[in-house]
Amino acid sequence: MIKNVPKASINKRPFQVFKEWTVDESSYPFISASNESGLFDTSSFNTQNGVYTYPLYKSIQNKYYNQSANPFTVFGEIENFANIATERRVSDTIYVLSLPQTKYGEGIKKKTLTLTDKDTGLIFADDGNSNIVSNVPLYGITNIDLELATITITDNEGDIFVGTITSIDLDSGIAILTFGSDTDSVLVTQIDLENSQITFPVELDFDGIQIDIQKYGNIFYGDGVIIFNNIPSITNYEMNYRSTQTIYENEILITAKAGEFNYSQNPSAVDVTVARTYKHPITRRRNYFPAGIRKIKEVSDIKRKEFFTGSFDTTVSGSWNDYYDSASIDPTGSFITTYISTIGLYDDAGDMVAVAKLPTPIKNLPDYDMNFIVRFDT
Repeated sequence: MIKNVPKASINKRPFQVFKEWTVDESSYPFISASNESGLFDTSSFNTQNGVYTYPLYKSIQNKYYNQSANPFTVFGEIENFANIATERRVSDTIYVLSLPQTKYGEGIKKKTLTLTDKDTGLIFADDGNSNIVSNVPLYGITNIDLELATITITDNEGDIFVGTITSIDLDSGIAILTFGSDTDSVLVTQIDLENSQITFPVELDFDGIQIDIQKYGNIFYGDGVIIFNNIPSITNYEMNYRSTQTIYENEILITAKAGEFNYSQNPSAVDVTVARTYKHPITRRRNYFPAGIRKIKEVSDIKRKEFFTGSFDTTVSGSWNDYYDSASIDPTGSFITTYISTIGLYDDAGDMVAVAKLPTPIKNLPDYDMNFIVRFDT
């Protein structure tokens, strides 16, 4: 028994799923690539982990850092193409980590990547805009003069900002700073004079002044590529992130109309041998079909029978409106009703492509439509 499912009863919904990953240098080491001069020669140019570093540098430079304001020739996300020269800056030496697609799917999920340099303890993260930054806001510090009460900060763009220190509490780390015409109370979490860095728990926000936090490179989510600039080599690291994959939920509404799928396809149950004097064991009505092999549906067609007598308890009889009473006496209910336990889905060629199993077989009542919803992911 097969029926077509109308297209209106088929729905397909996409949704994204994410998987957490942890990788380190043992599986995916960073490759150091430098801008070398001269024509490429396999005999004279450097290799690392089997990769020629000069062609790697040039391909990275042309694909991601070509300084073009044309969105069709620059890969990766850019906040503002007018600022591409400051958003995408490549140094003469870069450190490249490229993940296989099996490890990132359709792309690395934004703001999920953290990378810990196990040698220095520094923790890097992506900011959701294709930049690699410190996991806490970090700025370059040029000078702190407590006698003159001034602080000089250099941001990621190389701009220098000179502020005034109204007060600073070395125990609590709370400082009152003035940049431009705006005075604000900020919390200083670390001052590293050796590396010329100052760290705050949140980004500095002074009216009329934009002090950009330090950026260490870029991440290209859709390509699974992480690039570091202007930092020492990263040889020991641990990186955590989430990959992205789109899955489609297929939902099919299947309707068994009243009277459909109401007899078994089991050969031992479908075919019966009848004679002219045959009396149906349920209805006790004489069968007027010619003798021979007949389908049970032809013999026990509800529309042809006005009365029945229960096969389990012959005291139960009446019209088909009393069907439920009979079913309560006949525990199997099998004298007329089939049970739906499995639904098969077929393609246009008639090949079965999916099977849905019901947790409990459902009695197919003769006078009700029955709806089934089949869901599966692809």
